[in-house]
Amino acid sequence: MPLSVLAITTSPRRHGNTESALDKVLESFSEMSVEKVVLNDLNINPCKGCGKCEKAGVCIHVDDFVELGEKIRACDLLIFASPVYSMSVCGQGKILIDRCQVFWSRKYVLHDLPKPEGKKFGMFISASGQNREGIFDHTVPVAQFLFDVSQIPVSRIRYLLLPGLDKISDFRKNPEVIARAKEAGDAMAALMVKE
Repeated sequence: MPLSVLAITTSPRRHGNTESALDKVLESFSEMSVEKVVLNDLNINPCKGCGKCEKAGVCIHVDDFVELGEKIRACDLLIFASPVYSMSVCGQGKILIDRCQVFWSRKYVLHDLPKPEGKKFGMFISASGQNREGIFDHTVPVAQFLFDVSQIPVSRIRYLLLPGLDKISDFRKNPEVIARAKEAGDAMAALMVKE
């Protein structure tokens, strides 16, 4: 059975810099089973903070997160791609991560989160329109929460952070960042096969 890759693109703007970087990375996994999810096409309600997941281990919402959550738990590689919006991940990405609170509750409160099925690697891809220092300082910890509750070891997480890509076509017009994305994908694919 081939290794599986679940790639989640969260930006509300299709085919922008972050999604273009994701697509370039995905070229490295042609020998694997790859599923790309466009988060904006799904119906995922925001967390209500009701605490049901801390008591029952399930979310009060029954929506598209139920199936997506199962895929997150089952894949070998989870790729989370989000642009920087207002110094953090975009709203769609944050809603997804907040809904992963159910994993946190099962892992840290109920202590009944089974070991995940897949080999569990993680990759965070993010593009920012600005070049200023610290532009990814708030996005990376948010993505790290997703990887933690998905039970992905820190040693198996990689980051592709691309500042200074503002116009929608900036990634596609920049051979240097295209090469960086290709290298990042190749390195992750090699790591997955090796381990």
